[in-house]
Amino acid sequence: MLKKVAVAALVLVFFGPALALLSVGVLMNPAATATATCTVNGGGVTVGDVPDELEVTTANGETFTLNRTQLTHAATIIETGSQIDGVSRDGLVIALMAALTESTLRQLSNTSAYPESANYPNDGDGGDHDSLGLFQMRPQSGWGTVAELMDPVYQAEAFFGGPTGPNHPSPRGLLDIPGWEEMDKGEAAQAVEVSAYPDRYRNYEPVAETILSTLTTTASTGGEVVPVAGPESSRVVFPVPEGTWVLTSEYGPRIHPITGEQSFHTGTDFAAPDGTPLLAAADGTVTVAEFSGGYGGLIVIEHTIGGQTVATAYAHMWEHGIHVAPGDQVVAGQHIGDIGSSGNSTGPHLHFEVRLGGTNGEHTDPAAWLNSHDAADLPEPETGPGTPGEDCDPENGSAPGGSPEPFEGDPNRMVDDPTTGGQITARMLHLYQQTIAAFPDTSWACYSPRPGTVSEHPLGRACDGTFGNAIGQHPTPAQRELGWDVTNWMKTHAEALGIEYLIWDGKIWSLARDAEGWRPYNGGGMHDPGDVTGGHYDHLHVTVSQNP
Repeated sequence: MLKKVAVAALVLVFFGPALALLSVGVLMNPAATATATCTVNGGGVTVGDVPDELEVTTANGETFTLNRTQLTHAATIIETGSQIDGVSRDGLVIALMAALTESTLRQLSNTSAYPESANYPNDGDGGDHDSLGLFQMRPQSGWGTVAELMDPVYQAEAFFGGPTGPNHPSPRGLLDIPGWEEMDKGEAAQAVEVSAYPDRYRNYEPVAETILSTLTTTASTGGEVVPVAGPESSRVVFPVPEGTWVLTSEYGPRIHPITGEQSFHTGTDFAAPDGTPLLAAADGTVTVAEFSGGYGGLIVIEHTIGGQTVATAYAHMWEHGIHVAPGDQVVAGQHIGDIGSSGNSTGPHLHFEVRLGGTNGEHTDPAAWLNSHDAADLPEPETGPGTPGEDCDPENGSAPGGSPEPFEGDPNRMVDDPTTGGQITARMLHLYQQTIAAFPDTSWACYSPRPGTVSEHPLGRACDGTFGNAIGQHPTPAQRELGWDVTNWMKTHAEALGIEYLIWDGKIWSLARDAEGWRPYNGGGMHDPGDVTGGHYDHLHVTVSQNP
């Protein structure tokens, strides 16, 4: 289980903004006693700010620097242990010593043994037998599945063990080792890690002590431990792993991507590949974990932050992608579910909400909330005085694209097509120009001869648009979202632009049958509606009217 890491490999300097701080939760240690191996009588462990870096020195005199990611993993270990009955301050030190020795506080995948481990959030790839994660635990030894061991919170819970540990009674965690409190800390660590080299762990005892002293304080309470009412937390993390997501829809008024109607978006959407882990934004208690309605798979977690109750909601998971249940206690960064596309969804993404006051509280802008807690640096939309239920005025620019310029002149006059060598109608050219001005990140092809087919393309009355994807290729969630923005903009301004009908994403809409809304596209007798191109999943088709 022990990964043999050379001391020289530890002398790494990790860079980051020198002054930025990531807030971490406030917790009490319920296991404090008066023995020499426990926290001072009446002491509570309060986890404070995590700095961007910390210089530490081992017992052998080697000095190296830990970065914020490593220190955040340390905070997770401290937070997890502080919530387990029987874990003292010494227990926290022992756990930190073990994780420092095994992984240098890095959540390591192991693609040589488990290629799928790279699909989970990780800090690099290890290669020691089939070991995984912070404590280099082995699935073959019964510590857990790959998915479980790629979760830092699970690894910490498994290391501490005890009656509530995920592997009780075997493999043994720290609390399952008889007399661990009286052992040398290195021996206690190796008793869990099943190593014959306790000196390796002893070497990191001063490092563990430095981390614990830096991240925590001990407050005297007159000989009594004062419990925190509920899971108090000021540590907020981003709910999707770094580098996996794209912001696709902000909080506030918008045109609904499915109904095409004006609506108020009560959350912020982050597109990511199907199955991407969802992370708890802060310590808290799960109040909702269900699969139903427009949200599809939904998790709601209540938190106490700064003495105030707030809830975060995570939507659109598949049913099998919900990994918690109501009543579960979770910590910031814990893997609680997986990205999906259930409910009212146009593609795999997280719909993230923040509700002031609790589960059924009033929603607020998630981007502003994450930014205010140093968990992100997201753009904050200008929502103005609008509230849910009020109309969104496309004239003021709150809807994507704004209003197009009116067309003047003969709509059927033939003009050069800027996308090909053919010709299109003046009305089609006007629509193309207005669309490119409103949505510059789109690509268009209009005139096409298409002999032997019934089509408006050879007549110069049709264009096909893509959104960063190639024809024959399914768009990414972000590209699909852009496609719906463009399509609904055209639908909204159909009369002004002279649009006859639109086909996109397996659906068709026509001005003549506007009352029916979007209808399933059956291919029109010419195309296979199940094909990526035949069903218009890879491109938007727009036809303009020939009527004046």
